[in-house]
Amino acid sequence: MPHLVTHRPRLARPGSRRHADDGNHVWATLNAYCYKLGGLLFIAGSVFFFPALADYLAVGDWLFFAGSIAYLLVTGHDLLEVHQYWRAYPTHSGADIIERLAAWAYVLGTIAFVIGSLCFLPSLEWVAAGAWCFIIGSLAFVVGGLVNVLQVVEAPSLLYMQLFNVTVALFLIGSALFAAASVPYLWHLHGAAEPTITRFAAALFVIGSVLFFGGGLATYYRGLVGQRLAAWCRASGLEEHFIHLLADEIRHKSRVTPRSGSRGRPSDAD
Repeated sequence: MPHLVTHRPRLARPGSRRHADDGNHVWATLNAYCYKLGGLLFIAGSVFFFPALADYLAVGDWLFFAGSIAYLLVTGHDLLEVHQYWRAYPTHSGADIIERLAAWAYVLGTIAFVIGSLCFLPSLEWVAAGAWCFIIGSLAFVVGGLVNVLQVVEAPSLLYMQLFNVTVALFLIGSALFAAASVPYLWHLHGAAEPTITRFAAALFVIGSVLFFGGGLATYYRGLVGQRLAAWCRASGLEEHFIHLLADEIRHKSRVTPRSGSRGRPSDAD
């Protein structure tokens, strides 16, 4: 499931206002592990959607619900962190708006998945409502990803930018697959077509879940690249602030009508 991707350092610990706060790394690590747990629960839950495991459908639904809760902890924490960061470092630029829109889209999409997972439970059998929740949630993820990708121009290195693109692409494709897999649950299928369509939808859920998990791994690796880049800059007597100033200068000179001044952000690359 998608979650916020950003180039700036994270103030992950609630109440933190300093990049050097050791608690930020601890909370960021917890966030990453929680995301991986949610990904594994989604992959396992999707397997139970295949017709051959129809007797254990409730197990898959509960795994999806647990995975959605884990993802909600991640996206909810991201949303709180976004507001915390931009209160501490206001720039009055488009960056804070982009992050807020993306973070809200991810949270709302995750809430839709939490509700939809419960609707699919055999004890309720609100299948159509659950399908609509999954479709709406998936579309919210797509919107969040499209907004989030606007930050690609702020990447401090080529490898960092490539990892950013891969991460967002995995999230977007996974969201599209989830939306497509949910549509057949709005149909009233009978006969031989029902197991075939159900099997196809379950396969899409599995693939989408794997892509979400892969996006989380790419995010983690991108963070390692950012840490190594920051360490290299410090060892070379450079500051990440210089990198942002340089990137702003390149963008400034590439415009047809250049604007005076250049703004760098007082932050390290994540």
